Amino acid sequence: NIKPEAMLAPYLFVQEGTLDNTKRSFRSDAKIQASSEIVTLAKEHGLPVAEVDKGVLNTLCGSRPHQGFVLRCGGLDFEPMRSIPSAVGDDAKSNPLVWLALDEVVDPQNLGALLRSIYFLGGGERVGVIVTKKNSSPLSPAVSAASSGALEFMTVYSTSNLPKTLNNAKDNGWRVLGAAAEVPGSTDTRRDSTGANDNDWDIGGEDDGATHTQQRQELQQQCYDLYDVETNKPTILVLGSEGKGLR
Repeated sequence: NIKPEAMLAPYLFVQEGTLDNTKRSFRSDAKIQASSEIVTLAKEHGLPVAEVDKGVLNTLCGSRPHQGFVLRCGGLDFEPMRSIPSAVGDDAKSNPLVWLALDEVVDPQNLGALLRSIYFLGGGERVGVIVTKKNSSPLSPAVSAASSGALEFMTVYSTSNLPKTLNNAKDNGWRVLGAAAEVPGSTDTRRDSTGANDNDWDIGGEDDGATHTQQRQELQQQCYDLYDVETNKPTILVLGSEGKGLR
């Protein structure tokens, strides 16, 4: 006979003793009830359940924390998207008002945490997610765990050319904003009311008043304080990678 853990079909593997209600000395009633609900739900959906040794669970999940349960199921992948739906016209009402564009976010914990927040804010219906096809964390079990399961209820889209996708979106009525902790090029955290400081326009030691003023005006047009951003406009918020930030 083929061992259950060697089968390729979907399977729920449960650590031996997890369902033993007599071991109340170290397992609370709440944990026993939760374990029972998980198994009942699996059986209601026709999912086979097998009790296995803890070592088997460790192998199945790559020695990551499993809390006595490992579900083997089909993998998830990005849904390709050639362009973000237009923000104007009759169809716009049925599309998300906000999109989160993730530019090469490679850490599965970061991606999972972002998806968890997006789902809480209405992911899918109110907030869409699009990532770069290359140099992004795959939709792995680690991402699903970090998202607290939110990934299982969401569609994550991908694009092979994010700059082109964003430029097309701007032509279709979207406002594109990039999130940054501070004004690019700055080394000084002391800022005026515009979010700027003098170091942002330091160009080689000589103070050209006209150039200085022009650069200040251009930067003021491009940078906004978070609290000054209008929230009623169709918006794409771009987050850069962990290492390089926004391109």
